[in-house]
Amino acid sequence: MELIECIESEQAILGSILYEPPLIQVSMLQPSHFARANHSLIFKAMRTVEAEGTEPELAAVITALGESIHQTGGIQYLTQLAGSVATIATFTHHERKIVEAYRLRESRQAAIRYVEQPNESALQRLSQKLTDLQRLGAINQEKTLKEWLYEISDDMSRTQNENKNSYKTGYESLDQMTGGLQRKELIVVAARPSMGKTAFALNLGSNHCKNEGRCLLFSLEMGSKQLIQRMISADTHIDGQKWKFPSRFFSEEDYDRATTSIASLLDWKLNMYENTSVISDICSISRQTARENPDDDLLIVIDYLQMIQGLGRFERKDLEVGAITRELKRLATDLNVPIIVLSQLSRKVENRHDKRPVMADLRDSGNIEQDADVIAFLYREAYYDQDADHANQVEVDVSKQRNGPTGTIHLGFMKECGRFIDIDDTA
Repeated sequence: MELIECIESEQAILGSILYEPPLIQVSMLQPSHFARANHSLIFKAMRTVEAEGTEPELAAVITALGESIHQTGGIQYLTQLAGSVATIATFTHHERKIVEAYRLRESRQAAIRYVEQPNESALQRLSQKLTDLQRLGAINQEKTLKEWLYEISDDMSRTQNENKNSYKTGYESLDQMTGGLQRKELIVVAARPSMGKTAFALNLGSNHCKNEGRCLLFSLEMGSKQLIQRMISADTHIDGQKWKFPSRFFSEEDYDRATTSIASLLDWKLNMYENTSVISDICSISRQTARENPDDDLLIVIDYLQMIQGLGRFERKDLEVGAITRELKRLATDLNVPIIVLSQLSRKVENRHDKRPVMADLRDSGNIEQDADVIAFLYREAYYDQDADHANQVEVDVSKQRNGPTGTIHLGFMKECGRFIDIDDTA
């Protein structure tokens, strides 16, 4: 079992600051993180001295403690802490151990409180508390300018196939505009119903799995079995309607293709969730998957935004959506992965002559425009005009790209089987 207290680390941190007072400025610790009351009191005095614009040297800390110094072990104990430091090189290591112990103590207390009074509200508080504690443990070393420049030089020498900062979408025209699915980015794909946004997301997830990546697919509207059938249809060109009664409608060739596709899907690193709709649960599953598979290129796909449940109560739906998009953006950044989330559009699109969507059409928009790195709208002219010249095409309008150009590309769409292809792709 992991230690709930790291007394030696607490002593090492306090001693290091007394030995090298400027360390207090780089420390992320707070008095509450210390398990021992006397150590918490000493660190609180150090923070008080720092707040007054003075370095927490031994004399200054003693003065700040005043009468309470007797509760800490006295001047002799403080002197021993300062004199016992062999090196300050392990400062961050000891900080991490203190935070880990604090997280375990707080998690245990939160769980005990929930067990004493289990209800839905208490469960949500517990979930939020555990999520906050997970985030607290992320102590990141900032890179130096030299390290960043080396990384940039390394990126410059890589070919597109070797780019570690993005994943290929499977569509050359889209990759040329966006550079692929970029790590740390929140990507919103929005469209009116029947435009193909779920099919598009499934194609992106499937293409990622075919490239040996790992994909988490959270479907809040459609069941996993139906989504898998749609993936098989897109892979084999089998008409999706045939899945209603395969034994009646499948041809012998359909059976052969589907069987081959199923065998291929068995090797995919694909996890699907149809009963997970609370944002804290989505984040928890994603973080756990990232921890357990650190070497995998993880992609997270969520269908769709407006069906995600936030934690707590909100006066308006847009406030809830805003809180959710902030959490998803934070998750993408923390895990260093791209997150694709589908979004509905307002019905007011249907009242316009030109039904191509714009930013203002995002439903319950909240902070979507602010939090999203990429916003792409899907539009099919053939949905409104059966005699349209490009009946089998979908416009992908990249209306926002924080780190790149905006514009529209065209993809072929085989509606019967839900397959997206590059225009010049006849496969």
